[in-house]
Amino acid sequence: MSLMKKNIIITSVLFIIIIALYFFIIPIIHENNCKKRVYNDLIDKASTAEKSVIGIISKSNINKLASFNGIGSGVIFDKKDNTYYAVTAAHVVDNKDNSYIIFTRNTEFKGKTVYLDEKSLTTFEIPDDEYYESLLKGKIEYISESDDLAIISFETEEDLPILEFENNKIKKGNRIISIGHPEGERYIKTYGKITSELKSVNIPSKTSKDKIDRVIEHNCYLNFGNSGGVAISENMKIEGINIGGQFTLTKKYSKGYMIPYNIVKENIDKWQAEK
Repeated sequence: MSLMKKNIIITSVLFIIIIALYFFIIPIIHENNCKKRVYNDLIDKASTAEKSVIGIISKSNINKLASFNGIGSGVIFDKKDNTYYAVTAAHVVDNKDNSYIIFTRNTEFKGKTVYLDEKSLTTFEIPDDEYYESLLKGKIEYISESDDLAIISFETEEDLPILEFENNKIKKGNRIISIGHPEGERYIKTYGKITSELKSVNIPSKTSKDKIDRVIEHNCYLNFGNSGGVAISENMKIEGINIGGQFTLTKKYSKGYMIPYNIVKENIDKWQAEK
C-alpha cells in the first residue's frame, strides 16, 4: 500500500472519529451529566421547595369530547384567601380555545402505570377520567408574549407554600435546581449552573420561533413539560422561570433557557398595576 493511500485512510478514520465525537459521543456524555448531576447538600431543601410547584394541563373540547394535551409547569408566588397565583411560561397557556386545569404536590394520581420496557422497568402513567375531574380549574390572569411569561390563578383549600423571589445578583456559575414535569413525569428535579449572562435567543421550543430578548442559559436538564417550571437558587428562592431548551441534531440535550427573576418580577408588577 502506497504512503498516499495510508494517509488517506488515516485521515478518513480520524475524520469519522471526530464526527462521532462531535455529533454523538460528546452530546451523549453532556446530556447524561445534566440528567444525573446532584448537589447533595441541597436535596432536602429542594424537596420542600417543590411543594410550591404546580402542573398545568391543557384541556380542549372537540365534538363535545374532552381532550387533555400534555403537561406544563408553574410555581406559586402569591396567595390571597383561597386563591393562589403562579407564574409559568406564556406558551404553556396561550391557546385561547383551551381551558387549563391544575395539579399540586398533594394531588393523588388516579390511573394506571404502563411498562414501556420491562427490562429497564421504564414506566409511563396514563391518567383516567376521575383523575382529570379531581384537578383544579385554572384562570389566566396575565400573558406577556414578548417575555414568554404568564400568570395563572386557582382556588383550593390546600395549604401550599409560596416561594419568594431571589434578590442576589445572577452570576455565571451560580448553582440552581430546576423543578418540573418533563416527558410526562412529575416533580423531577435536575441540578446545574448558570452558564451565560443576559442575552437574546431564538427559543427552539416556541412554535412561533420568536426571539426572546432577556434570557439566561443554564445546564439543568430540561425537556417537554419543564416549560414554565421554576429554577431555584441555593437559597431556595425563585431564580428564574424555564421557557425552553436546545437540543443537538441528534436530539441530545444541549442547554436550557430561563427568564431571570428580576424580569419575572417586572411582569408581575405590570400585571398588578393593570388590575
